[in-house]
Amino acid sequence: MEFMKKHFLVAGLLAAMTAPASAQGFYIFGDIGRTKLALDSEDFKLTTSTDNFSFGAGYALNKFISFEVASRELGSFTVYEDQYQKSKVEFSTIQASVIATYPINAKFSVFGHAGIADVTGDEKYQDFEDPEHNESSSESQNKSVFGFGGTYAINEHVILRAGYNRYAKWQDVVQLTTINAGVVYTF
Repeated sequence: MEFMKKHFLVAGLLAAMTAPASAQGFYIFGDIGRTKLALDSEDFKLTTSTDNFSFGAGYALNKFISFEVASRELGSFTVYEDQYQKSKVEFSTIQASVIATYPINAKFSVFGHAGIADVTGDEKYQDFEDPEHNESSSESQNKSVFGFGGTYAINEHVILRAGYNRYAKWQDVVQLTTINAGVVYTF
């Protein structure tokens, strides 16, 4: 009888360890959250936050490693505004990441990721008294991105996830970080 219990225990453990491996394959996701912008230059400091959203797709190689691409709208920030002028910047990114996942149990997992992001900043300056001085410019920079988070599997196809992302400084003065929550759908 003791011999049978050990076999059932081993068989159950093997089944539990291989079940999440069936989660390999393609997936899509979308999320919403908040972006924090911290601007720190010699003559100007600003910390503010705004809403963000993203969508993307990925491929889970196995239960531990995934590859992902995403398009993220990081938000629009008013840098300066008074009755005469307004300066605003909008950030977006296309990014690719490698994700390392550690399953805690059949439902919960934690993850960390690192990748590269093409961060674009669209700057707009408006002069309300003299519109001829209105200006706009756009600049893209490749920056590293890393983050961490957790997931909860509702069923074999629908997963809830929340995470934190931090981008390397843009123009050496702007620090962007995000907190997001969203849904993953696996095929």
